[in-house]
Amino acid sequence: MRPHGPAFKALRKAQGLSLRTLQDATGLDRRYLSRLERAEVDAIEAERADALAGALGVPTEAIAEGDPAVTAEAIEAPPIEVGDDELKRYTPEEVAARGWLPWSARKIKELAYAREIYAHRDGGRITLTREDVRLTSRLGAIEPFEGPSA
Repeated sequence: MRPHGPAFKALRKAQGLSLRTLQDATGLDRRYLSRLERAEVDAIEAERADALAGALGVPTEAIAEGDPAVTAEAIEAPPIEVGDDELKRYTPEEVAARGWLPWSARKIKELAYAREIYAHRDGGRITLTREDVRLTSRLGAIEPFEGPSA
């Protein structure tokens, strides 16, 4: 099945990603990504679909099968059902002082400006929510090795 180009483009834009950023995140060529957005690609290989789905934070089916319903759900923001403390934005200085991330405030800012960690740019200032800190903490997680099967 041909992936849905307009839905894919809308999803990318909703995530605030440029084609160049998506290229860097997935290792796929920008020309290929552009052709995908214009629905000029007949089928997408599983590895490419997995890379795109991971970078965009959607199920692989949204990319591989071009399921417009799944892609549309990913674009819509989920309803907020959390406490007020979950919505608070913290400065890099506050995050560093609380020891939530293993870096200084300056390093947190550098990583955020380089888009290497989850953060927000609020009027040009870097802020982080608790969810940003959780997601950033998972970036460096190493899965345990169970060893070879017998």
